[in-house]
Amino acid sequence: MSRPQVDFEKVLESEGVPLTAEGVTALLEADVVAANSIISNDSAMSPFWKLFSVCVVTPVLWLIKTLLAKHVLPAMFAATASELYLELKAWDVGLERKLAVKTQGNITFSKTDINADILVKAGTVVQTENTLGALYKMLVLADTVIPAGTQAIAVLCEANTAGAGHNLGTGYYYVLPEESASIELVTNVGDWITRAGANKETDDELALRIRDQFASVGNYHIDAVYRAAISTFAGISSDSLYFEHEAPRGPGTANCHVMMEVGETPLAMIDNINDYINTQGHHGHGDDIRAQAISAVSTDLVLDIWHLSNMSDEEIAMLEGDIESRIRAAFRESDKFQTLTRTLPLSTFSFSILSSELHGELPQLKSVRFTNADLNSGLEIPRITSLTINNRGVG
Repeated sequence: MSRPQVDFEKVLESEGVPLTAEGVTALLEADVVAANSIISNDSAMSPFWKLFSVCVVTPVLWLIKTLLAKHVLPAMFAATASELYLELKAWDVGLERKLAVKTQGNITFSKTDINADILVKAGTVVQTENTLGALYKMLVLADTVIPAGTQAIAVLCEANTAGAGHNLGTGYYYVLPEESASIELVTNVGDWITRAGANKETDDELALRIRDQFASVGNYHIDAVYRAAISTFAGISSDSLYFEHEAPRGPGTANCHVMMEVGETPLAMIDNINDYINTQGHHGHGDDIRAQAISAVSTDLVLDIWHLSNMSDEEIAMLEGDIESRIRAAFRESDKFQTLTRTLPLSTFSFSILSSELHGELPQLKSVRFTNADLNSGLEIPRITSLTINNRGVG
């Protein structure tokens, strides 16, 4: 949910506050007349009037249009405050802006010789290919030995930079930029994330949490209370929580479906949330609420593309890669290309909108046609099972 955009200059103007030099001058002249004083040398060319304008009119306009309209008034409301002003608003209700967090997770290393002791050194890099529009890298945190008799072992790794972008799905991390003769295979398998990465909380996200905090001050255990509690976890925004009230486990029960901006919701995070709510006692008397990862619905995507003429094979391959990386971003497999419309639960994902966005970003793309119908989602998020791009040639 976006915050309101308020034009405070128009608000001031509607209340009769002057916003032009002529308006300020007229107001001052009226005050002078009301004080029974007369200014006779009010010509625009008058030295006195020039001094009057510089000393009075210009500062007054700055105070109104800059200080008041752009700083003081926006900073008064959580709906319009930004940066430090919004953080001060958050402090009023006991909140702090969430900082960026690095992804941590277990990446499986398989060795070539099962009978050998193999050392995986701290700092070893495992990365993705460039299919998502960027390279994502994970670094081994500590020296780890794969002992003789053991083929593979899960090694704890951490992203090289903070942010949600590294929370990728199974199989994306499989490239060793520095090849090792003793390591046959690396990959991230299944529910591999032990700590989800997160971006620094934006002003919009913090403002939503402040609003939820106001809604929860009465300690009635309604959605707002649980939304405020769960959104304190790094990587979870307030508007990525979806509540199911239809007594899924009988009367008085509810579920909270947790969605991540990128990738699937890690089981470790769900366990931490449920422990916080139910074991640590952050729930209402008699409440039975459980967090769970948002369900996924498998989707096979097929599209036909036509491109401009006179493109080389290399340019065509690059175009196909650009299309794939953007489609995967729209389906929440990466945090790139933020202008693209993302999939959401309880909504319709329009392929005509996605096609339009692809045209807007890729001028070499002459035509694109998805064979899929629009996706109507319930309490679930569409995930790509397979993606087929058929190049039909020159459009």
